[in-house]
Amino acid sequence: MFKKLEDLAKPTLLSKTGVKELKQSFNDQYPFFKEIEDEVFPKKANIQSFKLRSEYKVEIVQVDKDYICFTKEDLVIPHLKLVHKFPDLLIKQQVDAGAIKHILSGSDVLAPGLISQGGLLNPAKKGQVVGIYGEGKENAMGIGIMTANSDDIKKDPKGHAIQLIHHLGDALWQLSFK
Repeated sequence: MFKKLEDLAKPTLLSKTGVKELKQSFNDQYPFFKEIEDEVFPKKANIQSFKLRSEYKVEIVQVDKDYICFTKEDLVIPHLKLVHKFPDLLIKQQVDAGAIKHILSGSDVLAPGLISQGGLLNPAKKGQVVGIYGEGKENAMGIGIMTANSDDIKKDPKGHAIQLIHHLGDALWQLSFK
């Protein structure tokens, strides 16, 4: 999804209402967020958003100098660095070693990579945001959206299981180092 971020608009400060709505969206989507809310959004922090001028209608949120999340439609999706800092924020789905290079190249997660030896499919619903981990790796390598319920994937392990949204090395990841 984030191949190039050339069409990033100038930043705008989020209003108090905007910050409150963002926090509420985080809390609605991620139960663990309530425990880390003050650490992610410190009081008197400079909270800005950047709109991405593309067909995706994405807005990237920055707290002080750290990118923490982006919005896509009605979803608030945490930045990979935030997931590295707080690994319990997302449900973990693990792919086998053979799938790692494909995911780091931007491919979606296929069901066989989650079901085979080395893969681990945890309970999740269709449309839920999940962290994608590689076999034998400690940190998440990507974030995606489940394209089917985990029970359905177990019954019929074919085709796409997770739509990859953000991964190590993509343009959003690289932007966080500039």
